[in-house]
Amino acid sequence: MAQLPDPTDQLEAEDKAIFDRMASVRAHAEGRARLGEVYVRMFNNPALAGKVGALGEHLRFHGTLPDDIRELIILRFATRQGSGYEWSHHQRPAQQAGVSADTIAELTAGAVPATLPNASQAVLQAVDAVTAKRSIPSGIQDRIVAAYGEAGVVELVVLCGLYATMSYMVFAFDIPIEDGLPTPPDPLR
Repeated sequence: MAQLPDPTDQLEAEDKAIFDRMASVRAHAEGRARLGEVYVRMFNNPALAGKVGALGEHLRFHGTLPDDIRELIILRFATRQGSGYEWSHHQRPAQQAGVSADTIAELTAGAVPATLPNASQAVLQAVDAVTAKRSIPSGIQDRIVAAYGEAGVVELVVLCGLYATMSYMVFAFDIPIEDGLPTPPDPLR
């Protein structure tokens, strides 16, 4: 089992300040004062962790896409990639963004909820294309661009890339889901 140590007690002052800031920025969204273990372990390379954290902060808190759309993307990506860690971490943010429990259940089951608006359905279909390593069909991309602009469709793909990085860390280093977070369904464990 490949694991990484928790480096927080060995961080230089500047790196510890970045670590603490990242935890603070994410505390409201995640409902926890502690930084997620995927980032904790990433701080074995503080410069890289800070850059990945800055990208995550930009996408989650300053991006172009509305909060509910961002969370739909993350949950769809987590489901498609079998990443229970990300699925667990984004239950609360999705609910805070107004994504219903029924929609989350349908996403988790692999469905594209028929109750979602056309643009939201297109976003999920685009995530499916990205995770299948296929081009986004032009009709789907057109629907996303009409709703969120070209910046929105680029952001969608970059979100998938960020969460791929996070899931690679989780899988490569056997990072467990922290206590107190929802337990993912069996296919995501």
